[in-house]
Amino acid sequence: MDVIEAMMQMRAMRRLKPDPIPRDILESLVEHAVHAPSGSNAQGWRFVVVTDAEKRRQLGEIYRKAVDFYLLRINTKPEPHQTEDEWKRMIAAVRWQGDHAGEAPALIFPCLKGAGAMDWSNALAAKSVTASIYPAVQNLLLSCRAQGLGATLTTLHLMFEDEVKGILGIPASATTFAMIPVGYPLGKFGPTKRLPLDGVLGWDGWE
Repeated sequence: MDVIEAMMQMRAMRRLKPDPIPRDILESLVEHAVHAPSGSNAQGWRFVVVTDAEKRRQLGEIYRKAVDFYLLRINTKPEPHQTEDEWKRMIAAVRWQGDHAGEAPALIFPCLKGAGAMDWSNALAAKSVTASIYPAVQNLLLSCRAQGLGATLTTLHLMFEDEVKGILGIPASATTFAMIPVGYPLGKFGPTKRLPLDGVLGWDGWE
């Protein structure tokens, strides 16, 4: 699939079928992910791919708790660019994912080794380290789109990250940066709706 086409059509696909994904396809997602750049070419990442049914169920329960908190306390009104109807559709999709995340055939956790010891109050260090994992996450998401898989970058599990790390045996020295449910989509891909360029682009300065 053309990379530009993949970028223009890669939407958050929260509603997924429970159909299993072949192991070789899941491995290819990680193979594509790790061709991204990382700071000093350290390649300190590890991608934990969860297909075990019981572990997915436990992780799904944790994610449901996080979604409950998010919808009750954080995302309670539309963004300025959203209509009321658009916001309600988005909330319904988030709620569906919260109730069904554990049914996705694969949950992928991109991690960085050594990040668990970071001083996250140091804004410069925090911003720098994320540059070594999110390019790889974007590669993974683009690979999903190119192979007809639906996926979403979620971070709500971080509210209960210690519980997640306990289930998966992730050491304290490592940090997860996303939970990505992957599966064959129930919905349709298509062009995404975004703000026009004149609302996000500044030439030679902010304005």
